[in-house]
Amino acid sequence: MLASMFLAALEATAVATAMPTVVAELGNVERYSWAFSAYLLTSTTTVPLYGKLADLYGRKRIFNIAVVLFIAGSALCGLSGSFAQLILFRAIQGLGAGGVMPVSVTIIGDIYTLEERGRVQGLFSAVWAVASLIGPAVGGIVTDLASWRWVFYFNLPFGVLAAVMVHRFLAEEETRREHRLDVAGTLLLTLGVLLLLLALQEGTAAWGWTDVRTLAAFAGAVAALAVFLRQELAAPEPMLPLDLFRDRLMAVASLGAVVLGTLLFSLTAYVPMFVQGVLGGTASEAGATLMPMSLGWPIASTLAGWLLLRTGYRSLMVFGAAIAFGGCLLLAGLDAASSRSDVMLAMLVVGVGLGFVSTPYIVAVQTAVPRDRRGVATSAQQFFRTIGGAIAVAVFGGVLNAYLLREAGTGISVQSALDRTVRGSLDPERLSHLVVGLGAGLHAIYLAAAVVALGGVVIALLFPGGSAVSLAHRDEQAPMPGGAGH
Repeated sequence: MLASMFLAALEATAVATAMPTVVAELGNVERYSWAFSAYLLTSTTTVPLYGKLADLYGRKRIFNIAVVLFIAGSALCGLSGSFAQLILFRAIQGLGAGGVMPVSVTIIGDIYTLEERGRVQGLFSAVWAVASLIGPAVGGIVTDLASWRWVFYFNLPFGVLAAVMVHRFLAEEETRREHRLDVAGTLLLTLGVLLLLLALQEGTAAWGWTDVRTLAAFAGAVAALAVFLRQELAAPEPMLPLDLFRDRLMAVASLGAVVLGTLLFSLTAYVPMFVQGVLGGTASEAGATLMPMSLGWPIASTLAGWLLLRTGYRSLMVFGAAIAFGGCLLLAGLDAASSRSDVMLAMLVVGVGLGFVSTPYIVAVQTAVPRDRRGVATSAQQFFRTIGGAIAVAVFGGVLNAYLLREAGTGISVQSALDRTVRGSLDPERLSHLVVGLGAGLHAIYLAAAVVALGGVVIALLFPGGSAVSLAHRDEQAPMPGGAGH
């Protein structure tokens, strides 16, 4: 599990660092957000299915299938010859990622009791911190000295290591249940989210909001998601059991996960672009600006894990959301005269805030359900986190395209501002237009992120009060010493 956590952290930080350089080489900056959205689409819509499969067939088998898909997608991304190919292969990579993290977290919930879960989060957060700190640096250095392609190849050994170790060392009872997989639900959810992302992204980038294609995509998304909800109510074994969300704890935690994903994925995608495109930094410098968030998050997450049995969940959630809001305000105050140190300070504050939020939400959800529903409950949290990120990246990509079209005249030419060599040869007036357009669009994105973070404070206040033990499922309220025996 530590190896898989390392893999996920590397992917999240190193790839984001390399992406502006990918755009500079392959072009298609107006499709920039699709490199993230394609990955988030497939990794989002398959998360509930993976959770259900893990409950039905066992964690080990499903985890290894997910890892194989992930490393295959990573290898293909490195071989991409065009931005369209990269988008396709990122989607394949996401098919695997949809299972790696939620099944990993589910296994952690199986192995450790309530009293242990908060504390052991410190160990996993430490590994996340190391990988996240290495990721941006490695992504930037490899991109500058070799090629962005090796950033994807870097995932491969850690994926293989995780699969081999889980297969060898994880002991679990054979799961024997009659089952009916909700394939229709998965397909409907995928279609609905895909059409929504298509409308949000292309409505600004190419079609326009009043274009019949944009309106048709929105209508199709609403129809597909409505049918999906009906399917989940009727299915014998729904991929996303809606009765889970009748519980206030689950409903509020899901909204909190949307906020968490929105901030995590959008800032990871658009902060490196500010450093390279507005401040004129290298890929390595862009990657370095993500490192403070990668450091602040696990430190705060570890502290939250130690404190939650004493303080309860809600106070930590409110405290963390308020800190994240402050960090987003710092980002919104950046401009072309800011320094990389200003960016790094803002990202550190955001990371600390998100760390205090993330641990209480996931521990609360895992503890509130019986073991045979832990897989689907955990995956639901991961689903809402990722769907928040997917939609936010697409929406913010549309906002950025609108500003680029208004200020720079064309979105495609902004790739010149992301390539340091080309940037130096541009006419100063033309470069100024590009930087102004990019800076204005990114400012709007950071301001929107601040509004989302403020919403996170309100959501945290709605979380049920009480101690961690009082909110636990009855079989968790008096945990057996020594864990689950794995």
